[in-house]
Amino acid sequence: MHALTSTRGPGRAWGWLVAASALLGLLLGVGPAQAQETAVQWGQRLVGTQELPAEALARFLQNQEKNAQLQPGAEPGTETWSGSEMPLAGADGPYTLVLRATGVVLADGDTGVRMQTGWVFDGSTTRLPMPGMAQQGVRAGQTVELVGVSTPVGLNADRKGVPVVEFTAAANLRIERVQIDVWAGQRPSQPVERIMSWMPMLFGVIALGFFLWLRRQ
Repeated sequence: MHALTSTRGPGRAWGWLVAASALLGLLLGVGPAQAQETAVQWGQRLVGTQELPAEALARFLQNQEKNAQLQPGAEPGTETWSGSEMPLAGADGPYTLVLRATGVVLADGDTGVRMQTGWVFDGSTTRLPMPGMAQQGVRAGQTVELVGVSTPVGLNADRKGVPVVEFTAAANLRIERVQIDVWAGQRPSQPVERIMSWMPMLFGVIALGFFLWLRRQ
């Protein structure tokens, strides 16, 4: 009877460990999906949105056509759009620019745009790269929105700034709309992100408790 009890104890402990691991795996797998479904805030508050006019998009297209005629290895040209001047309070920073390019996919495959944003302060331009504005496995005729997020820019005093968008190329995409959002303040942590940050520690505590329990058997 004693041997049977000793055998069932570790078995039950293994069961609890497996269940805890499964729960952690479920949270790790579901968490990112839930985060994508939730509207993302890129700062404490949205202070402005500017949409590029049709004239600017037409100039982007002309730039695209000129670049298509360049010899291989030549530096592609760019086209820049300047928005409306905005008052920016230094105490409300940092400021993050979110660029949204919406268009129709031309052919099955991958699509993307090469663009960057920036600020003009007192005639001087600060350019901010927009990585990751691409999407894989899209279908011809599909409407996609490609989103790029700049690094936050802090200000040590109140200033007036002009958001700018610099376009270089669009791959497999007919751009129909471009919008730039201006966010002020640090981006708040999402609930799922806070939970995920505790996962490694939680798993370590469970594992440590299990192995300490085994040593006492």
